[in-house]
Amino acid sequence: MAPAPRAAISDLYHRAEDYFFGSISQVHRRFGDDLNAYCTGVAASSLNLLLMQGRERDNAGPLAEGVAFLKGAGVPFCVVMPQAQVARYSPQLLQQQMLAADQTCCMALDLATCVPRQVAPGLGQVRCTDRHLEDWARPVASAFESGDAAIKQYLARHRAALQAGRALHHFSLYVDQRPVSALTLSLGPEVARLDDIGTLQGFQGRGYATALIHAVLGLAQARGARWCVLEASLDGLSIYRKAGFNALFDYRTFCQA
Repeated sequence: MAPAPRAAISDLYHRAEDYFFGSISQVHRRFGDDLNAYCTGVAASSLNLLLMQGRERDNAGPLAEGVAFLKGAGVPFCVVMPQAQVARYSPQLLQQQMLAADQTCCMALDLATCVPRQVAPGLGQVRCTDRHLEDWARPVASAFESGDAAIKQYLARHRAALQAGRALHHFSLYVDQRPVSALTLSLGPEVARLDDIGTLQGFQGRGYATALIHAVLGLAQARGARWCVLEASLDGLSIYRKAGFNALFDYRTFCQA
């Protein structure tokens, strides 16, 4: 099979991204073809975002509308755009008192060539925790240092997505019956996406997240996904590269000053 064009993989990435954030949002609004606002209502800027895709067109007007929309929502929010668009729009965002913050890497894995590793005996047991979301939430809250209020709000958004029939699946890796690592898998036609990858502080660096990722990649293959995508912090790139993920493009986040 010939390799898929990079643009086609990027389109799959954006499709999976839209599905995940749309699933957990209270309000989802589009500003043209390239700009989407996702408002979860969670008290965390990274979970209320205005997201720009990478097409070359003038988004100055929609960008201003989107920022005004999220400001009116009364929640902390951020603006996310491809690194290639930063020079064009950063002056406009600066006028809106939005400052450049984190850079992340959007990655993809060809599941047709991926051979996931089995969880080593004694390393832990992987379970679907859709019916026990509190077990999924504990490692996520610890890894991302979420406060009690924020993680309860975020858990509620995932529970609402499941009740609405969205194709989100939550997995935890247990050690001695304790959930120590967790992630979210969203599934759509051709493409799967991983989010919320986190391990309890004190258990990090022992391979638990890697083991969980490989187990879930095997499940995504079995469900017919052709590609798997994720967004990684620069600090976590080595974990995903070792699993076979390759970089597509970088995002830059802008936060309120």
